[in-house]
Amino acid sequence: MSKRVAILGASGSVGSALAVHILRSHLLEPADKLLLVGHGVLATERKLLGTRIDLMDAFDDDRVRIEIVPDVCDVDADIVIVAAGANLSSSGHSTRRALAETNRIIFEDIADQCASRLPGALFIVVSNPVELGVEILSCAADRKRVIGMGAQQDSLRFARAIAADLGITRHDVRATVMGEHGQAMVPLWRSVELMVDDPQTIAELNEFCKRSVSSSLQDRVAALRYQVTQLLSEERVADACEATRRALPDARIFVEHLITAHAMHSTPNATANATLHCIAAALANDRRRIHGQVLLKNEVLGLNGVCGIPLTLGRDGWHAEPLDWLDSDEINAIVTSAQTINEFVSGVMREAIRAAVPSEALRVA
Repeated sequence: MSKRVAILGASGSVGSALAVHILRSHLLEPADKLLLVGHGVLATERKLLGTRIDLMDAFDDDRVRIEIVPDVCDVDADIVIVAAGANLSSSGHSTRRALAETNRIIFEDIADQCASRLPGALFIVVSNPVELGVEILSCAADRKRVIGMGAQQDSLRFARAIAADLGITRHDVRATVMGEHGQAMVPLWRSVELMVDDPQTIAELNEFCKRSVSSSLQDRVAALRYQVTQLLSEERVADACEATRRALPDARIFVEHLITAHAMHSTPNATANATLHCIAAALANDRRRIHGQVLLKNEVLGLNGVCGIPLTLGRDGWHAEPLDWLDSDEINAIVTSAQTINEFVSGVMREAIRAAVPSEALRVA
């Protein structure tokens, strides 16, 4: 049976990078469809028509059918990638809350016009704030079929940072980051597994773990962020890169993306790669572990709300992985992160309700 993967926001930098990653990965077979979705604007449709020709010129050997869908209300797909919306770096939004207020409207439109009428589709949220998108789409679709890819991207960043310091490849490192896709994320050193059996490498990893508890992660991140922000304000990008390289991997992943955002306003390939991991897991349906933001209903740690967790993903949706290996400090950090997410999402939704109610009604109330 042919597969249909739709990219909402295919004309943007992440959406267009994702289309290339999907086609280059050979996950789709002849007669499968890659749908490039616009948002009802003629200029976007024209851009997508040109993008389609370019992609066919590059990847037509695999005979994947690349099609244009003018608007989200016309989408019919098995997997829907939500990459539409503004981003913090290039949109002029000064805060995450301001970005959320803009993208909330887009998430709600997608929920109304797409998620609510595709009960069998899997939705992978890429646009930020990922947690807000997951919350809104989970109200319109089966929550077990909605996942945010932020935790997978953060976990890959953590694994890559560890691998770089150990002199091995990321392929040989597994690592988990839970919680928020943002400043409340929780990198877990005890989750790190090495696929190499080398005593020296294992000893170096143990040394990193010991160093990580010598001072609080929050303090190390704050100091590194201040240093990197100052260097970037002076356009000393190389020095900013060196400052992050010297930091421990758990602090580095909080700050390193600032350099990318400063230089190119986005992280299109890293984001596309993490999303591809989610797509591959769903299509393989082989219970491989990935990570994602999902709306929990007491599945793990008594959490009720959106949080990034380790999970498996198949065509029937996500399934939480057991977390019986966590210690009490790690559990507390994850619960705190989940509370931060809930406060943020609830605040955005309350503000939306307040803005929608006429001021006269508020005075009467």
